[in-house]
Amino acid sequence: MVEKDFAGLQVKSDDERLHFYPLGDSAIVLEASEIGAEADWTEFAALAYQLSASREPWILDIVPAYTSVTVAYDPNLLWREERETDAAGWNNRLTDLLPYQLAEQRLREIISREWRVSTVNTRIVEIPVCYGGEFGPDLAEAAAHAGMTEDEMCRRHAEAEYKVAMIGFMPGFPYLIGLPESLVQPRKAVPRLRVEAGSVGIGGGQTGVYPLASPGGWQLIGRTPVKLFDEQRSEPSLLRAGDTVRFVPVTDAAWRDEQTGVDSPSEDRNDGRLHDIATGAAEDAGFRVSKPGLHTTVQDLGRAGYRSIGLPAGGAIDSYSLRLANMLVGNEANAAALELTLIGPELVAQDDMLIAVCGAYMTPTIDGEELPMWRPVFVRSGAVLRFGSALSGCRSYIAVAGGIGVPEVLGSRSTYARAALGGLGGRWLAAGDVVPCGAAGAAAASRWAAAWIAALAARPGCWAAAPWFAQPLAYGGGSDEDGIELRAMPGSEFGQFSEAARTAFYRERYRVAPDSDRMGCRLDGSPLERSAHAELSSHGVTPGAVQVPSGGAPIVLAADCQTTGGYPKIAHVASVDLPLLAQAKPGDTIRFRHVSLEEAQRLAIARELELRQLAIAIRCRLP
Repeated sequence: MVEKDFAGLQVKSDDERLHFYPLGDSAIVLEASEIGAEADWTEFAALAYQLSASREPWILDIVPAYTSVTVAYDPNLLWREERETDAAGWNNRLTDLLPYQLAEQRLREIISREWRVSTVNTRIVEIPVCYGGEFGPDLAEAAAHAGMTEDEMCRRHAEAEYKVAMIGFMPGFPYLIGLPESLVQPRKAVPRLRVEAGSVGIGGGQTGVYPLASPGGWQLIGRTPVKLFDEQRSEPSLLRAGDTVRFVPVTDAAWRDEQTGVDSPSEDRNDGRLHDIATGAAEDAGFRVSKPGLHTTVQDLGRAGYRSIGLPAGGAIDSYSLRLANMLVGNEANAAALELTLIGPELVAQDDMLIAVCGAYMTPTIDGEELPMWRPVFVRSGAVLRFGSALSGCRSYIAVAGGIGVPEVLGSRSTYARAALGGLGGRWLAAGDVVPCGAAGAAAASRWAAAWIAALAARPGCWAAAPWFAQPLAYGGGSDEDGIELRAMPGSEFGQFSEAARTAFYRERYRVAPDSDRMGCRLDGSPLERSAHAELSSHGVTPGAVQVPSGGAPIVLAADCQTTGGYPKIAHVASVDLPLLAQAKPGDTIRFRHVSLEEAQRLAIARELELRQLAIAIRCRLP
């Protein structure tokens, strides 16, 4: 691989060429007012670099796309900052200036500011590819479709020069511009269940490289030994928007020689600690897993700052339950905990510890007795915790004083199974695993937690619960006729749907489909008809967006959703209701209620204040 730096993209400060609009209540889109110029994507790559260089703390993530930049931001942080700078007149200004308006105002200021460095560095990246054979199983079919020999197909593909317009779909996946029209290929009628990492393919008028093993429907013509995504690198994604890519043909022998220099998979590294944790050799033993449950993972509040390279923020889908569980055991809000889904695990405590269980009710027991939820519980070493199927809700969280002590990966302990990173080896828990809890369990707890441990440990028996509890959210769903109500703002393509579809969306009672997961909640109901039929350019998306594919069945994006997408968005669920979405299980009923952006942001601010007050109230309950 060869990299060459050169001064490339000129940052333009004329923000009148930009159209600003909200993406839900915690993201804003900067889009070209006039779309069609060939240089649009280069200008937006440059704009993304400029916004990133500002290092504003309220900006969480930046996602450049073909003709837009999506900025995810923290409305509560903006609200607090503005309140601190204008405390005297805040009560009056709150009615006039919302976090979205503050975000737009500040973004315009950043764009119009004069920068000492007005250009950004782009690179020429050469990627070795072995075409055909076992590495390119579709080369012969693709060449026949193009009406040329396999050698000619490879030569033309390698001679072209490609530009990285954006990164999305999966971590490190480049959207490349520049495929010769003669090489355009139809996608496979039946996608492969597994495409090997490094595979080079063509789908329609695009070519690209699969950074990770995944399902895929592109025609595979070769493979590279170079890793496009590696969380161990200082820049995890090999490519970034604005780069130039050249494919360099290599022989089978050269491919294998170069592959020997590639690092071993990330789950086998991390100084060997992941292996120790999984096999029970870690020093900080906490829980031993007898039965893993359905999809039990380690989660915190997620990782910010990596959506520009296709890595979602992830983290706990029900952030309310996670934060409350952590409060109850004296942890910071972002401490890692166990997320249980639909069917819970069986765990054996390896230490004395303070725990709290919040979220869905999964008939939890401790040594055969009912385990109280939503309160601190002292558990002695050797106690057995069992969780059954979720009777109400979908996900539950187990927090332990001191947190779950797996290593941080890119600033978070959260599991992202699609890229096999975070948590315990980037996967769901398995029987025999040992989950490390803080520093030997309670040793890392706060003074508050230590006081509760001392008080409850003095009681007889294998466990003891605090005599008070926190108030859970009401989840609804199930056979309840009204189901789960989610407040939702009209989406950016709301007007592109028929009047009947717009009306039906807010009246329909949808059923949660069985194939819903951490990426999205799929809904069964009357199909929604879109009046406009033009394809949308891929653009940034965030959790809560309600996308409608061509079949008309809506999908509400969740924590692990991909960072970019091209489906129209009829609505966006208010962030304050995303914990309710997290608790919707297959078969539950969901209905949407219209909410304005103003109301959604006020609700989010009110929820944050409520949680802060609750944290103070909890800490006042020292034994």
